[in-house]
Amino acid sequence: MSLDVLFLGKLFPREKESEIKGKMKTGMQDAANALQWNIIDGFEENDFGTMKIINYLPIDAYPNGYTDKFIEGFTFQHTDKYKADDINVRCCNIFGIKRFINSLYFRKYIKKWAKEETGKKKVILSYTANSMFLGLVKLAKKYNKNIIAGCIIADIPEFATARKVTGLKKLYHTYQVKKCASLYGLVDRFILLTDQMAERLKIKSPHIVVEGIATTDENNVDDATVNTLKNERYVLYSGTLNYKFGIGTLIEAFEKTEDEKLKLVICGFGEAEELIKEKQKEDMRIVYLGRVDRAEVLSLQKNATVLVNPRQNNEEFTKYSFPSKNLEYLSSGVPLVAYKLDGIPDEYDEYIYYPTDNSAEALSKEIMKICALPDEERKLLGKKAKDFVFENKNKEKQAQRIIEFIK
Repeated sequence: MSLDVLFLGKLFPREKESEIKGKMKTGMQDAANALQWNIIDGFEENDFGTMKIINYLPIDAYPNGYTDKFIEGFTFQHTDKYKADDINVRCCNIFGIKRFINSLYFRKYIKKWAKEETGKKKVILSYTANSMFLGLVKLAKKYNKNIIAGCIIADIPEFATARKVTGLKKLYHTYQVKKCASLYGLVDRFILLTDQMAERLKIKSPHIVVEGIATTDENNVDDATVNTLKNERYVLYSGTLNYKFGIGTLIEAFEKTEDEKLKLVICGFGEAEELIKEKQKEDMRIVYLGRVDRAEVLSLQKNATVLVNPRQNNEEFTKYSFPSKNLEYLSSGVPLVAYKLDGIPDEYDEYIYYPTDNSAEALSKEIMKICALPDEERKLLGKKAKDFVFENKNKEKQAQRIIEFIK
């Protein structure tokens, strides 16, 4: 069965990424962007049919999040195999308005695709549980009841925001969660990050678990690591600097280490930035790099002594989470120390080094245990994990699983 796939995405078109980055006042969602592109590229590495992307830029609103009030529409190409005519849809980006009117800009593209005869099985695949996208799925099925609808859910909607919301934003967030739940019945196939998601979302349609995709090509980046870290031994954390993800615990754990030559390198943005800057003044071993572009982050990962994901298994949302950071770290060839979350399948236990409990003391001991290993032994541990994810979790194989599941 040959497929005609419409991908509803929230990604950064590659040729516009640097331009978009220059206009952003808040951080880019690099992990979500990378996952979508890996899925898209993985589809194209399989003989599945054709794909078209209808895209909505994942940016915060004007004036605090982005410089532009309106996002101009433009076309782009995600593949050289055939003329895809991908579309980044023109949208309003004004705070308080964009959430309510932007679905209107999508309707003509959805209608045209749904009614177009291609001789292939039509599949509309939306990235993450988003009420606007699920509403567009409903519209597509109105014009063509034979369309198969798939939804990739990377985050449970009620846990999707890293920031605490209050007041009107909290009311709106609650409304969105309920709106999404009311539309799940339209979806024929769910692609989830953990099995526990299916129970939490109370979905009745078939689902498949795809924890993520190994960053097999991105880790072939040049050795661009910051000059001051050349030949240094360091522990690295890169990502969102919010307390719920364990950044405070990591700093506490590192402060318990006694190796004066070992550094803790942190890059990213979030609510803990001021704490990190203060800690940097107190302990010269702590290096805060701020926001770093993805190529530099991947280079920092490859050259680290050990990588750490300090997200603890102490909140409900961890049942429904397989951190994309873990697969990215495992792809680097450097050992990963991370807490065992309920959403991490047992097949990873051989490749992730878990603290014995959720404490900072246990995290500190596990970090130092890996750092104390001879270089060659430590490199072999990292290579073993890298080989596992490259072989079993690469984009071609993960996309192939999704394609076969849809078919």
